[in-house]
Amino acid sequence: MNKTAIAFGTFDGVHRGHREIINNMLGVAHKRGLQPMIYTFSNHPMELFGKAPVRIMRDEVRIETLSGIAPVAAERFDRELAGTSPEDFALRMVEQYGMKAAVAGFNYTFGSRGAGNMDIMRELGAKYGFEVYEISACMYGGAPVSSTRIRMAIEEGRITDANAMLGYRFPLSGAVIKNRNIGRTMGLPTVNIPVQEGIVLPKPGVYAVWAETGGREYKGVTNIGCAPTVHGGHTAIETHIMDFAGEIYGAELTVRLVEYLRGEMRFQDPDGLPAQIRRDMKNAAKILKN
Repeated sequence: MNKTAIAFGTFDGVHRGHREIINNMLGVAHKRGLQPMIYTFSNHPMELFGKAPVRIMRDEVRIETLSGIAPVAAERFDRELAGTSPEDFALRMVEQYGMKAAVAGFNYTFGSRGAGNMDIMRELGAKYGFEVYEISACMYGGAPVSSTRIRMAIEEGRITDANAMLGYRFPLSGAVIKNRNIGRTMGLPTVNIPVQEGIVLPKPGVYAVWAETGGREYKGVTNIGCAPTVHGGHTAIETHIMDFAGEIYGAELTVRLVEYLRGEMRFQDPDGLPAQIRRDMKNAAKILKN
C-alpha cells in the first residue's frame, strides 16, 4: 500500500484557501516521499439532511478540477459515513489509504456530527502514527476566505470580491439555447445559456464578462435576470458577445464574470434599451481592457 499525505475538505469552488491546503499537502508529500491525495465527498454532506447550500461548482466540475492537481478519493457521503466516529474515520484513512500525513484547514471537522476537530486529529495522529498539519486561514478583507463568503458575495453582485477570494473569475457555463431573438431585432444579437439548478446565481443585473466559446475568448456583456423591458418573465443568462459573428446554438459557452455594471432597468422608450446596452458595452470594453 502507498503511504499518503492527504488533504481533507469539501472544496466547493476550489478557492484560494483550498489551494493553500492542497499546496501544503503537496509540499509535505514531496518532502516526506509520500503519495499526494485529496479526500473529499462526491456530494455535499448537508444533502443527506436536506440542507445542502447552493454550490459554487457542480460536484463533477469540482472533482475534475481537484483531479487536475492531485489524485482524488471522492466518496459518497451517506448515513454510514455520517455515523462514523472521528476515531473510526481516522483509522479508516490509515488502513484504507495508508495515511501518514493529514493536512486540513484550521476549522476542519470530521466524524459523526462533526465531533472531530484538528485537536482531536492530532491526538489520533499520535495514536495511529500520522502527522497532522493544520493550515491557518487565508484572509481577505479582514476575514477568512470561505465558500460561504464567496457565495454571499456572488449573490450580492460583489463579483470583484468573489473573484479575489476564488483566485479566478467566477464562471457560468452551458450549451447555448434558443431565445426569442429580441436582441437581434435591435442589432444587438445575444445568446442564452440555461440557469443551472443548485448553482449560486449572481445578483440580477448587467456584468462585464469574458465569453469563451470554440476555444476563443471575447469581450462581452451579460444580463442576469428576467429582462423587464421585454417582459422576459423568467430568470435568464443572456450575453452579447462583442466582435463575434456566427451561429453557436448548441455550442458550449462559458462567461467569466469580471465586474457588476448596473441593476436591471425597465425602459418605456423602445430606443432606451438598445442605447443602454451600447453604453454597457462601452463601459465593459474599458473594464476588460485593463
